Amino acid sequence: MKICLFLLSFYFGCSVIAYGQMAIPARFSRELTPARGHYKALAARSPQPGFASQRLDSIKYPFDKAMAAEALSEKPVYLRTVSLDDLQLPAPPANSSQQTRAELDYLLALQNSRNPEDVRSSLYLSNVHETPSDVGRKIGYWAGPQNLPMTDSLFSSVSRDADYFLWSIKFKYCRPRPYMLDPRIHDLETSQAASYPSGHVTYAYIHAYIYQELAPEFTDLFIQKAYAMAHAREIIGVHYPSDSEVSRIFARKFVNLLFRNEQFLRDFENVKKEWEAKRYH
Repeated sequence: MKICLFLLSFYFGCSVIAYGQMAIPARFSRELTPARGHYKALAARSPQPGFASQRLDSIKYPFDKAMAAEALSEKPVYLRTVSLDDLQLPAPPANSSQQTRAELDYLLALQNSRNPEDVRSSLYLSNVHETPSDVGRKIGYWAGPQNLPMTDSLFSSVSRDADYFLWSIKFKYCRPRPYMLDPRIHDLETSQAASYPSGHVTYAYIHAYIYQELAPEFTDLFIQKAYAMAHAREIIGVHYPSDSEVSRIFARKFVNLLFRNEQFLRDFENVKKEWEAKRYH
Protein backbone atom coordinates (compact mmCIF):
# COMPACT_ATOMS: atom_id res chain seq x y z
CA MET A 1 0.00 0.00 0.00
CA LYS A 2 2.83 2.39 0.90
CA ILE A 3 4.52 1.65 -2.44
CA CYS A 4 1.26 2.41 -4.29
CA LEU A 5 0.85 5.69 -2.47
CA PHE A 6 4.43 6.63 -3.28
CA LEU A 7 3.99 5.81 -6.96
CA LEU A 8 0.74 7.80 -7.16
CA SER A 9 2.40 10.72 -5.43
CA PHE A 10 5.35 10.56 -7.82
CA TYR A 11 3.07 10.25 -10.86
CA PHE A 12 0.88 13.21 -10.01
CA GLY A 13 3.70 15.30 -8.58
CA CYS A 14 1.78 16.02 -5.38
CA SER A 15 0.56 14.49 -2.16
CA VAL A 16 -2.25 11.95 -2.03
CA ILE A 17 -5.14 11.63 0.40
CA ALA A 18 -6.56 8.27 1.41
CA TYR A 19 -10.32 8.15 0.89
CA GLY A 20 -11.91 4.79 1.61
CA GLN A 21 -10.11 2.31 -0.60
CA MET A 22 -8.91 4.90 -3.08
CA ALA A 23 -5.84 7.16 -2.89
CA ILE A 24 -6.87 10.54 -4.22
CA PRO A 25 -4.28 13.08 -5.40
CA ALA A 26 -4.66 16.42 -3.62
CA ARG A 27 -3.84 18.37 -6.77
CA PHE A 28 -7.05 20.42 -6.56
CA SER A 29 -6.71 21.38 -2.89
CA ARG A 30 -6.08 25.13 -2.89
CA GLU A 31 -5.26 27.61 -0.17
CA LEU A 32 -7.64 30.43 0.66
CA THR A 33 -6.29 33.75 -0.58
CA PRO A 34 -5.93 36.46 2.11
CA ALA A 35 -8.76 38.90 2.78
CA ARG A 36 -8.31 42.27 1.11
CA GLY A 37 -9.81 45.74 0.92
CA HIS A 38 -12.66 46.55 3.27
CA TYR A 39 -12.96 42.88 4.28
CA LYS A 40 -9.46 42.97 5.72
CA ALA A 41 -9.93 46.39 7.35
CA LEU A 42 -13.26 45.55 9.00
CA ALA A 43 -12.04 42.15 10.20
CA ALA A 44 -9.29 43.95 12.14
CA ARG A 45 -11.97 45.32 14.51
CA SER A 46 -12.87 43.35 17.61
CA PRO A 47 -15.65 40.78 17.03
CA GLN A 48 -16.22 40.38 20.76
CA PRO A 49 -19.29 41.71 22.63
CA GLY A 50 -18.98 45.17 24.06
CA PHE A 51 -20.34 47.95 21.85
CA ALA A 52 -22.75 50.28 23.66
CA SER A 53 -25.50 47.94 24.84
CA GLN A 54 -25.18 44.19 25.09
CA ARG A 55 -28.96 44.08 24.68
CA LEU A 56 -28.13 43.93 20.99
CA ASP A 57 -26.63 40.48 21.43
CA SER A 58 -30.02 39.01 22.28
CA ILE A 59 -31.38 39.93 18.82
CA LYS A 60 -31.61 36.91 16.51
CA TYR A 61 -33.23 36.22 13.19
CA PRO A 62 -36.41 34.25 14.02
CA PHE A 63 -35.83 30.50 13.94
CA ASP A 64 -38.44 28.61 11.93
CA LYS A 65 -38.41 24.99 13.08
CA ALA A 66 -40.55 23.72 10.19
CA MET A 67 -38.40 25.54 7.65
CA ALA A 68 -35.25 24.10 9.22
CA ALA A 69 -36.62 20.56 9.14
CA GLU A 70 -37.54 20.88 5.47
CA ALA A 71 -34.28 22.55 4.44
CA LEU A 72 -32.14 19.93 6.20
CA SER A 73 -34.17 16.93 5.07
CA GLU A 74 -32.21 16.74 1.79
CA LYS A 75 -28.89 15.13 2.74
CA PRO A 76 -25.63 15.65 0.83
CA VAL A 77 -24.83 13.63 -2.26
CA TYR A 78 -21.03 13.75 -1.99
CA LEU A 79 -20.10 14.92 1.50
CA ARG A 80 -22.25 12.47 3.43
CA THR A 81 -19.58 11.79 6.06
CA VAL A 82 -18.65 15.47 6.58
CA SER A 83 -20.03 17.39 9.56
CA LEU A 84 -20.41 21.12 10.06
CA ASP A 85 -17.60 20.98 12.62
CA ASP A 86 -15.23 19.68 9.94
CA LEU A 87 -15.51 23.02 8.13
CA GLN A 88 -14.19 24.94 11.17
CA LEU A 89 -15.86 28.21 10.23
CA PRO A 90 -15.63 31.28 12.48
CA ALA A 91 -18.68 32.46 14.37
CA PRO A 92 -20.16 35.81 13.28
CA PRO A 93 -19.08 38.94 15.14
CA ALA A 94 -21.26 39.75 18.15
CA ASN A 95 -24.06 42.22 17.46
CA SER A 96 -22.58 44.56 20.05
CA SER A 97 -19.01 44.30 18.77
CA GLN A 98 -16.85 47.01 17.29
CA GLN A 99 -16.67 45.01 14.08
CA THR A 100 -20.43 44.83 13.62
CA ARG A 101 -20.81 48.54 14.31
CA ALA A 102 -18.10 49.31 11.75
CA GLU A 103 -19.82 47.04 9.23
CA LEU A 104 -23.16 48.76 9.79
CA ASP A 105 -21.49 52.14 9.27
CA TYR A 106 -19.95 50.80 6.06
CA LEU A 107 -23.35 49.67 4.80
CA LEU A 108 -24.84 53.06 5.67
CA ALA A 109 -22.06 54.77 3.70
CA LEU A 110 -22.79 52.50 0.71
CA GLN A 111 -26.49 53.26 1.03
CA ASN A 112 -25.88 57.01 1.06
CA SER A 113 -23.63 56.87 -2.00
CA ARG A 114 -25.34 54.23 -4.16
CA ASN A 115 -26.76 55.56 -7.41
CA PRO A 116 -29.49 54.11 -9.67
CA GLU A 117 -26.94 52.19 -11.74
CA ASP A 118 -25.40 50.66 -8.58
CA VAL A 119 -28.85 49.50 -7.54
CA ARG A 120 -29.81 48.21 -10.99
CA SER A 121 -26.59 46.26 -11.52
CA SER A 122 -26.58 44.84 -7.99
CA LEU A 123 -30.16 43.63 -8.20
CA TYR A 124 -29.53 42.20 -11.66
CA LEU A 125 -26.46 40.29 -10.48
CA SER A 126 -28.42 38.99 -7.49
CA ASN A 127 -31.40 37.74 -9.46
CA VAL A 128 -30.11 36.42 -12.80
CA HIS A 129 -29.21 32.73 -12.69
CA GLU A 130 -26.23 31.85 -14.88
CA THR A 131 -25.98 28.28 -16.17
CA PRO A 132 -22.73 26.44 -17.03
CA SER A 133 -23.66 26.84 -20.70
CA ASP A 134 -23.88 30.62 -20.19
CA VAL A 135 -20.46 30.61 -18.57
CA GLY A 136 -18.96 28.66 -21.47
CA ARG A 137 -20.27 31.13 -24.02
CA LYS A 138 -19.02 34.12 -22.06
CA ILE A 139 -15.45 32.82 -21.97
CA GLY A 140 -15.54 31.64 -25.58
CA TYR A 141 -15.39 27.91 -24.87
CA TRP A 142 -18.24 27.38 -27.32
CA ALA A 143 -19.90 29.68 -29.79
CA GLY A 144 -23.56 28.93 -29.12
CA PRO A 145 -25.94 27.28 -26.64
CA GLN A 146 -24.85 23.81 -25.61
CA ASN A 147 -26.44 20.84 -23.89
CA LEU A 148 -24.32 19.91 -20.88
CA PRO A 149 -26.16 17.09 -19.07
CA MET A 150 -23.13 15.89 -17.07
CA THR A 151 -22.22 19.42 -16.01
CA ASP A 152 -25.79 20.25 -15.05
CA SER A 153 -26.04 17.03 -13.06
CA LEU A 154 -22.77 17.75 -11.24
CA PHE A 155 -23.80 21.25 -10.24
CA SER A 156 -27.22 20.03 -9.15
CA SER A 157 -25.58 17.56 -6.77
CA VAL A 158 -23.10 20.18 -5.58
CA SER A 159 -26.02 22.52 -4.85
CA ARG A 160 -27.69 19.86 -2.73
CA ASP A 161 -24.52 19.44 -0.67
CA ALA A 162 -23.94 23.19 -0.36
CA ASP A 163 -27.54 23.84 0.63
CA TYR A 164 -27.31 21.37 3.48
CA PHE A 165 -24.27 23.04 5.03
CA LEU A 166 -25.35 26.57 4.17
CA TRP A 167 -28.71 26.17 5.91
CA SER A 168 -27.03 24.40 8.83
CA ILE A 169 -24.83 27.44 9.41
CA LYS A 170 -27.70 29.91 9.03
CA PHE A 171 -29.84 28.01 11.55
CA LYS A 172 -26.92 27.57 13.94
CA TYR A 173 -26.23 31.31 14.31
CA CYS A 174 -29.51 33.01 13.29
CA ARG A 175 -27.60 36.22 12.67
CA PRO A 176 -29.98 39.16 12.32
CA ARG A 177 -30.10 41.06 9.05
CA PRO A 178 -28.43 44.49 9.14
CA TYR A 179 -31.73 46.42 9.27
CA MET A 180 -32.63 44.55 12.48
CA LEU A 181 -29.67 46.17 14.26
CA ASP A 182 -29.83 49.59 12.62
CA PRO A 183 -33.22 50.74 11.28
CA ARG A 184 -31.52 53.41 9.19
CA ILE A 185 -30.47 50.66 6.78
CA HIS A 186 -33.03 50.33 4.00
CA ASP A 187 -32.42 46.99 2.32
CA LEU A 188 -33.69 46.62 -1.22
CA GLU A 189 -34.62 42.94 -1.04
CA THR A 190 -36.93 41.01 1.25
CA SER A 191 -34.95 38.49 3.30
CA GLN A 192 -36.36 35.06 4.08
CA ALA A 193 -33.56 33.68 6.24
CA ALA A 194 -30.74 34.59 8.59
CA SER A 195 -27.82 36.67 7.38
CA TYR A 196 -24.73 34.52 8.02
CA PRO A 197 -23.45 33.39 5.57
CA SER A 198 -24.72 34.79 2.28
CA GLY A 199 -26.20 32.14 0.00
CA HIS A 200 -25.64 34.25 -3.12
CA VAL A 201 -21.98 34.83 -2.30
CA THR A 202 -21.38 31.24 -1.21
CA TYR A 203 -22.62 29.91 -4.52
CA ALA A 204 -20.77 32.57 -6.50
CA TYR A 205 -17.48 31.42 -4.99
CA ILE A 206 -18.31 27.69 -5.18
CA HIS A 207 -19.01 28.08 -8.88
CA ALA A 208 -15.88 30.18 -9.37
CA TYR A 209 -13.67 27.60 -7.67
CA ILE A 210 -15.08 24.71 -9.72
CA TYR A 211 -14.98 26.64 -13.00
CA GLN A 212 -11.40 27.50 -12.13
CA GLU A 213 -10.52 23.83 -12.49
CA LEU A 214 -12.40 23.52 -15.79
CA ALA A 215 -10.98 26.66 -17.39
CA PRO A 216 -7.95 27.75 -15.31
CA GLU A 217 -6.92 30.45 -17.78
CA PHE A 218 -10.07 32.38 -16.78
CA THR A 219 -9.60 32.11 -13.02
CA ASP A 220 -9.33 35.88 -12.61
CA LEU A 221 -12.70 36.41 -14.32
CA PHE A 222 -14.45 33.78 -12.21
CA ILE A 223 -13.11 35.21 -8.94
CA GLN A 224 -13.90 38.76 -10.05
CA LYS A 225 -17.53 37.74 -10.67
CA ALA A 226 -17.80 36.24 -7.18
CA TYR A 227 -16.23 39.33 -5.60
CA ALA A 228 -18.70 41.50 -7.49
CA MET A 229 -21.58 39.42 -6.14
CA ALA A 230 -20.36 39.98 -2.59
CA HIS A 231 -20.20 43.73 -3.08
CA ALA A 232 -23.62 43.74 -4.75
CA ARG A 233 -25.22 42.10 -1.72
CA GLU A 234 -23.70 44.80 0.47
CA ILE A 235 -24.78 47.63 -1.84
CA ILE A 236 -28.42 46.60 -1.58
CA GLY A 237 -28.07 46.34 2.21
CA VAL A 238 -28.90 42.69 2.85
CA HIS A 239 -25.51 41.42 4.07
CA TYR A 240 -22.67 42.51 6.31
CA PRO A 241 -19.17 42.27 4.81
CA SER A 242 -18.39 39.49 7.30
CA ASP A 243 -21.27 37.48 5.78
CA SER A 244 -19.54 37.80 2.42
CA GLU A 245 -16.16 36.89 3.85
CA VAL A 246 -17.32 33.75 5.67
CA SER A 247 -19.08 32.73 2.45
CA ARG A 248 -15.73 32.90 0.66
CA ILE A 249 -14.06 30.88 3.42
CA PHE A 250 -16.84 28.30 3.43
CA ALA A 251 -16.80 27.95 -0.36
CA ARG A 252 -13.04 27.34 -0.47
CA LYS A 253 -13.17 24.67 2.24
CA PHE A 254 -16.27 23.09 0.73
CA VAL A 255 -14.77 22.81 -2.77
CA ASN A 256 -11.52 21.43 -1.36
CA LEU A 257 -13.55 18.71 0.37
CA LEU A 258 -15.37 17.93 -2.88
CA PHE A 259 -12.07 17.39 -4.65
CA ARG A 260 -11.12 14.87 -1.97
CA ASN A 261 -14.27 12.86 -2.64
CA GLU A 262 -14.04 9.78 -4.85
CA GLN A 263 -17.55 10.05 -6.32
CA PHE A 264 -17.19 13.77 -7.05
CA LEU A 265 -13.85 13.23 -8.77
CA ARG A 266 -15.36 10.61 -11.07
CA ASP A 267 -18.22 12.95 -11.98
CA PHE A 268 -15.85 15.87 -12.42
CA GLU A 269 -13.66 13.91 -14.84
CA ASN A 270 -16.76 13.24 -16.97
CA VAL A 271 -17.57 16.96 -16.91
CA LYS A 272 -14.04 17.78 -18.07
CA LYS A 273 -14.51 15.44 -21.02
CA GLU A 274 -17.88 17.02 -21.79
CA TRP A 275 -16.35 20.51 -21.79
CA GLU A 276 -13.51 19.41 -24.03
CA ALA A 277 -15.93 17.81 -26.49
CA LYS A 278 -18.02 21.00 -26.69
CA ARG A 279 -15.09 23.41 -26.73
CA TYR A 280 -14.58 25.65 -29.71
CA HIS A 281 -11.17 24.88 -31.27
